[in-house]
Amino acid sequence: MHPFLPLYAATGLILAAALAWWFVAAAFLLWGARLAGVERRSFGRALATILLGGLAWAAAQAVFLSAPLVGTGAGLLLGFCVSAAVMTPVFDTSFGKAFAANVLAWLLPFVLAGALFLLGFALLGVLMLLA
Repeated sequence: MHPFLPLYAATGLILAAALAWWFVAAAFLLWGARLAGVERRSFGRALATILLGGLAWAAAQAVFLSAPLVGTGAGLLLGFCVSAAVMTPVFDTSFGKAFAANVLAWLLPFVLAGALFLLGFALLGVLMLLA
């Protein structure tokens, strides 16, 4: 076995996970843009917004991360604002719609996970009744 094979495999796995995260995040942003009423939306624009907005969000949070509690909240709010500012020209929409789409894109995975949990819990209850 080649001594660098585990390193190559780990690198490939990390790249695949990052690519999967990028596409899933773009899908949630596209869903949030639809719910927020953004007119000119497409998956390609969502991919560009996730890439550029993520870089800008990371830079904004790096500034505020040093403050314990207030800095985290301010960094999150500023991150939404910066990502919405990036999304505004890419989607050719207003700042308010872009901000709403970003907040929805952040909340929708939690809502979906909660709904899937409740659905699984209900299915488990039905299976227990039938047993």
